[in-house]
Amino acid sequence: MKVDTFDEGLEHRNILPYDPAYSDVFAQVRRYVQENLESVELVHIGSTAIRGLRGKPMVDIAAITSREDLRAAQEEFERLGFHRRAVWVDKDEKPYVCGCIQHDGRRFNINIHICHRGDPVHKDSLAFMDILHRRPDLRRKYEEAKDHAHMIDPVNPEVYNREKEAVIKEIHAQIGLA
Repeated sequence: MKVDTFDEGLEHRNILPYDPAYSDVFAQVRRYVQENLESVELVHIGSTAIRGLRGKPMVDIAAITSREDLRAAQEEFERLGFHRRAVWVDKDEKPYVCGCIQHDGRRFNINIHICHRGDPVHKDSLAFMDILHRRPDLRRKYEEAKDHAHMIDPVNPEVYNREKEAVIKEIHAQIGLA
C-alpha cells in the first residue's frame, strides 16, 4: 500500500452519503499497519464507521498503542508514509498523522489519532459511535449539526468541528461523558 499526501481538494470536504467502501479502506489500512508495526491496534472511528451516517469522506482511525511516548508512535507511522499536518488536533497528548490511499481506483483521506487504550480519543469515540448506532434520532441530530457546520465554513476543519461541538456535548451528556 502506498500512502500519498493528504488530499486538500474540496471534493473531500463535502458531506456525502455513507459509502460502504469506508470499511474496506479501513481494513486495507489496518492490514498495512499490522504488517509493519507491532503493538498497535486500529479502530475505525468517526462518521465513516457508522453505516448510514452522512459525513465527510475521511476515514478516521484511533491507533491504540502501548508505547509510553505517543510522539515516538507518531514517528513510526511517519516511517510508513503517513505525515504530520499542522492542524489543531496534533497535540502531544493526542498526536495525529494523515495520508491518502487508493482503493478501487478512488482516493480516500485517512486521519489517524494516536492514543492509549481508554483515553478520551479511544473511549469517548466508541461510546459516541455506539449511541449513534442505537439512536436514529441522535444520528439525525448529529447530521443536522454537520450540515449546519458545513454551511458556516466548508473549508476550515477547525471551524467545522467547533460548530458541531454543542451537539456533540449534548449527546455526550446523554451517555454520561459530559
